[in-house]
Amino acid sequence: MIPGHAKLVECPYCGSKKELMTIVSGNTFDAVYWSDNKMEAPMLPRVSPVQKCPECGKYYIERLQNYTYGDDYSGEEGWLTYDEWKEAYRQFSKPRTILPNDYATLMLCLIQAYNDRFRNNFIVGIDPQKDEAFVDGIILKYIKIFDWEQGSPLFKAELYREAGEMEKCSEVLQAINPSDLDDFNRTIFFEIKERMERGDRKVFRIN
Repeated sequence: MIPGHAKLVECPYCGSKKELMTIVSGNTFDAVYWSDNKMEAPMLPRVSPVQKCPECGKYYIERLQNYTYGDDYSGEEGWLTYDEWKEAYRQFSKPRTILPNDYATLMLCLIQAYNDRFRNNFIVGIDPQKDEAFVDGIILKYIKIFDWEQGSPLFKAELYREAGEMEKCSEVLQAINPSDLDDFNRTIFFEIKERMERGDRKVFRIN
């Protein structure tokens, strides 16, 4: 990985600038993939699509803001915590103030942040019933607004599984012929199916 000069992004609310990482080149060596579409690639880091201003505390879509480049490097990615993703979601939802694609990205990042508790075995600050119900609603809303002509039906089945909608997960899987899939996706198909059949909702690592 080759780092680039820091990107100085301007907050659209208060005008303060936040220093963010850039890279000139990277790769996916040693990357880890998860069933909720999260990729952890140490040699290909990326900044969070939603940033929190360190001055005014408001959230903004990083790609839409004015920016310049600094003279030095930065390792700041600006990823939000689960609670911060919830705050960002609420800020942009009443009324909705961002484009549909950005709104879908925000919801997926919120889902992934919730799933991090299973990846990292870290459950402090999570209300098992309240947060599970909240994220289930986010997942179903994401499924509803996402353009599935551009997405994988396997991922749709996986999201239904994570939301506890096993019957809907089964319906999506039944519409897929595993023999039409390549070896990689066929493995994912049966991983989802096996977990669905035993009522397991947890995110899983894809080998």
